[in-house]
Amino acid sequence: MKLSPKITVITPSYNQGKFLKRTIQSVVSQKYPNLEYLIYDGGSTDNSVKIIERYAKKYPQVIKWRSKKDNGQVDAINRGLKAASGELIGYLNSDDYYLPGTLRKVVKEFAHHPRHFWLTGFYKVQFDNQRPGRNLVSTYVHFWILFYSRPLLLVLNMIPQPSTFWRKKALNKVGLFNRKYKFAFDYDYWLKLAKHGPPIIVRSYLSVFRKHSTSKSANFFKEQFDEQFKIARRNAANWLLLTLHLLHTHIFIIPIYTLSRHLR
Repeated sequence: MKLSPKITVITPSYNQGKFLKRTIQSVVSQKYPNLEYLIYDGGSTDNSVKIIERYAKKYPQVIKWRSKKDNGQVDAINRGLKAASGELIGYLNSDDYYLPGTLRKVVKEFAHHPRHFWLTGFYKVQFDNQRPGRNLVSTYVHFWILFYSRPLLLVLNMIPQPSTFWRKKALNKVGLFNRKYKFAFDYDYWLKLAKHGPPIIVRSYLSVFRKHSTSKSANFFKEQFDEQFKIARRNAANWLLLTLHLLHTHIFIIPIYTLSRHLR
């Protein structure tokens, strides 16, 4: 791998002007020398376009963007994947953000593991305007990620989306995100990547995952877990793994999510 391989970061966005500035700033402030940042806005009616325009003028060699009605989050990400020219790819939702030094850590780890197709690391959680940190969910995820295996991934999704990257050549093997999923399309993608080997596990914090009153994770987590089970069922013929998936979701994950909302 080159010393500074090109990285493409994709941000799908729609009416997230409240958070978008922090998201964009976290990418461009990485000061990584070979960066492509693709922002696909779905025709926002808030101040999102003004924010994107301002940063695009400041970083014209880095940021490419469009604002046009689309078919939602997955459609926007897939457009980015089709347009991406980087050797390494990640997508960052418009309410999350990277921590300083993330892209250089990612490049370093991929260079040390040339046969691995993908990478994931730790993450912090931020509720509204509170300071980012750990909570019950992230602590639980970080514990299990250290024991990663594909069978375990079929039982629980321990892969933090904003801290995950993959090689572009993996697209030839797994393709685009499945548009039929609305809440757990990333889990479906991780399982596809997992067929081609385990991820590199980075034991440091790479991103901050925001939880707020309008986020999917705050309002539709039960729907997300229902969709995850459907995806697991498509990928696992083993009834034991599927039973463990269901038991784990209802005995551990939903109570942990519910409790974390009250403890924040």
